[in-house]
Amino acid sequence: MSVLDSIKNFFIGSDEEDDYRSIIDEEETETVDVAQERRNREVKINTTATVQIVLSRPTDFSEVKNIGDDLNHQKTVLLNLEQVKADDAKRIMDFLSGVAYANDATIKMTAQKTFVIMPKNVGFSGVDLMSELESSGFSF
Repeated sequence: MSVLDSIKNFFIGSDEEDDYRSIIDEEETETVDVAQERRNREVKINTTATVQIVLSRPTDFSEVKNIGDDLNHQKTVLLNLEQVKADDAKRIMDFLSGVAYANDATIKMTAQKTFVIMPKNVGFSGVDLMSELESSGFSF
């Protein structure tokens, strides 16, 4: 280190980066083949997906809390509203639509007054009966 460097370091401070470089240069470095390390990693994924389907046939709005709990537990709910008055059926669907939205679930109409409410990890294929029933004039 020269006299100018020592004066500069006295007033400005030493350059920490140079100190780190000298430490790194002094240590022995070990080379690791990263690609080989990635190939040697073993990843085990256990997937045991069970789909639970709950058949629900409420008779009035007071039973909707249990159905909402099933949806919150990621269960698929087959909802039959045939025994419910039209006003209660609308209230039930409004409530369950909110629960389904909060859980990122989907609702599909499978028949008149029968719905399937599925969590986001359950798929559904088939004809969308909702549009078919709306075109024939069905409503609550």
